[in-house]
Amino acid sequence: MSSPASLPKEIHRSAERGELQKVVKWLRKGGLVDALCPATAATGQTTAVTLLHVAAGCGHLAMVKELLKRGASIDLQTSLGWTALMESARNGHLSIAKELLKRGASVDLPSSLGATALMEAAGYGYPSIVLVLLQHSANPDL
Repeated sequence: MSSPASLPKEIHRSAERGELQKVVKWLRKGGLVDALCPATAATGQTTAVTLLHVAAGCGHLAMVKELLKRGASIDLQTSLGWTALMESARNGHLSIAKELLKRGASVDLPSSLGATALMEAAGYGYPSIVLVLLQHSANPDL
């Protein structure tokens, strides 16, 4: 992880709810865009996520765009190796996956378990995201 700064749980929840103005206000007051917040993964494991992971996983396109504009690290991985692209793929957020790919997200980064965004999209049944990832040269043989 590149940032030891702490993301307050309140701001994490604001990102989950798509409360862009609250997140922007926190950033304007000196909050770091790549600050980390402890979270529980779907597997039950504890990990640390950033605002971009949360916004991408929850489907908040405007927030994703704002965070990237403010310098969020597009390929920053959680302690379990998840990226914002993986979060969007696992949760079926096609417009966010497209935005992240347009901005240069690495398509084949693996998680700590070896999963990629393509595996997540396929495993959770999102064929439109699978197609977009393949169009961006995702490796189907990983």
